[in-house]
Amino acid sequence: MKIEKEYLINYIMISKIISVIGYSGSGKTNFITTAIKFLKENLNFNIAVIKNVKHHQIDEKGKDSYKFTEAGATYSLIQNDKSEIAVFFKKEEIRLEELLKWVENGPLKLNIVITEGFRNLSNPTVLCISNLNEVEEQLTKNVKMVSGVICSKDLKDKKILDLPIVDIKSQFSIFQEIFGIG
Repeated sequence: MKIEKEYLINYIMISKIISVIGYSGSGKTNFITTAIKFLKENLNFNIAVIKNVKHHQIDEKGKDSYKFTEAGATYSLIQNDKSEIAVFFKKEEIRLEELLKWVENGPLKLNIVITEGFRNLSNPTVLCISNLNEVEEQLTKNVKMVSGVICSKDLKDKKILDLPIVDIKSQFSIFQEIFGIG
């Protein structure tokens, strides 16, 4: 799926879309959860995350939400007693543009949408890695910085292939500067 950044930004009214890519175990989830906490605490941003899950189903067979979408519901929303809500879509293919438009029309104005695992987007991207030898095989023209498990290692150089290696926990301001946030 090739999507032009300009198209996405004009298509929806969300201030920023940031992509996060990397192999399993590279620190993507930790990076995203830390970024969300800092963005919420420091800038009071509303943030949405759209994750691409390729290898397992997101709803469990036999659960009501699964039954509803299997029966033909376009989507099923479930809410628990803590006001947590999950949405399950059942459609042959929902393009990311459709999901973004749906999120945009939701009840909250969003400042940032973070996508995880969508490798072919033209949005500014964070590449999470656990070893330096993982960079070249995953590098795209949209990668603006490197982060993830690699930040826990003692590195002599804080750059690889002219890309900064940024620890989101201790260098949040550098992340903000790179992505023009705040």
